[in-house]
Amino acid sequence: MSYKSFIEEEFKKNNWVPVADSFKDMEGDNVLIFTHDDPDGLTAGVILKKLVEEIGGKVTVKLPPTYELDEGLLDSELAKDDYDAVIVSDKGTMGYYDDYVGKVDKFIVIDHHPPIGEVKECLLINPNVGAYYGCSTSYMAHMLMTYLGYESKYDDYMALVGLKGDWAVKPAMDDISDYVKDFYQERITGTFDNLIKKIESRPTMFEFMQREVTTLVNQISELYFALGGGGFQYFYNDRDSDLADLDHALFSFEVMEDQRENFNYSRWNTLDDFIDDTTDPKKVIKIFDYFKSDWEKTMKLFSGKTDLIETFGNTDIYKFEGENILLMPMAGSIYNNDLSEKSGDNEVLFIMINAEPAGGVHFSLRATSPNIHAGKICSNLSALLVEKFGHKDQITGGGHPFAAECKTRNSGVSYEDALEVFNNLLEDMKTVAGTEDIAKAKELGLDYITE
Repeated sequence: MSYKSFIEEEFKKNNWVPVADSFKDMEGDNVLIFTHDDPDGLTAGVILKKLVEEIGGKVTVKLPPTYELDEGLLDSELAKDDYDAVIVSDKGTMGYYDDYVGKVDKFIVIDHHPPIGEVKECLLINPNVGAYYGCSTSYMAHMLMTYLGYESKYDDYMALVGLKGDWAVKPAMDDISDYVKDFYQERITGTFDNLIKKIESRPTMFEFMQREVTTLVNQISELYFALGGGGFQYFYNDRDSDLADLDHALFSFEVMEDQRENFNYSRWNTLDDFIDDTTDPKKVIKIFDYFKSDWEKTMKLFSGKTDLIETFGNTDIYKFEGENILLMPMAGSIYNNDLSEKSGDNEVLFIMINAEPAGGVHFSLRATSPNIHAGKICSNLSALLVEKFGHKDQITGGGHPFAAECKTRNSGVSYEDALEVFNNLLEDMKTVAGTEDIAKAKELGLDYITE
């Protein structure tokens, strides 16, 4: 099947045509885009901004640090201008987003995360409602753009970087999600071969199952993690006076946008070639050097403070606790491979808990299989914390079967209190693991019981 035929089929099957129609009517509209500040969210934002501009709309892009879109933030931004449409990109498919419908003429959610709650009123594009397909929001934005008849090599490239950033394509391992294969074969292979060919170089954060080879797109995606804080706000404003006033997420977004006008991808044979084509190579190199230094420090910490705490089915549960641990989620994805070797035939769920400098607590989960759904655990933990302490605008959680986060941010919840709630959740999982309560097991993320 061709990529365009696949898109036509998906839009009809999933009732996404009304969403596309709402974009057709955006000529002259004032549009506000909220997008996630990780590489997938940033690339999706770049594609969506260009699409709205091509249609004839005016666009404002916001990159808030929280994963979910808080109503207070939405209302605050809507009060600043007369907006006709809001697009929420890569910030979850939350049931309560239905409450936001009516604040503007068009309220649109474009996402790829499994829903938390049921969305009935929003205009929604998300293939992972009732299913799970490896993809990214950048890819969904690209599908929408293509459906509406707009195409460019730069947006093909942006979709690729977002797919890599959210682990849906692994060119160093010849592993491409079935859901994106038509796009990959038609738009990437044969055009961006210099980005996807295997090379022997420093392993990136994406080489979690092998460390012998990487690709240039892996390197570029990792660099964007470093520039923008990776969705976890790992910033370097306090490291160097040149970075003191830098908005990291916005800087990463602007690097992406600036390269559209002078897209020299064919001359990129190394990461240095790519960096030379950015608007501020010296600043890019400085940030990336800090990132790599922090990475090495964190990997050493993992090796000395990680313990096996439980086994559910054939999955070993490991836990790490630390304070002010930099780049924890990304480094943890790699350390998960070391734990997998230690566990032999068993799968691994790696739970990382960080007491952050500003007082918040960050729970980060990484899994080697979908047997225990990391996203459901973090979603449940977030709900329990909000139920007990409030601060829905600060406490958020969710993610995918293999990778998920929960953060308390500025809620004032102490490390001890957050850990107590988490331990109680773990005890509930342990109890259910010893029963045949399939409905409860599914709710808690013990998906191996429901199979």
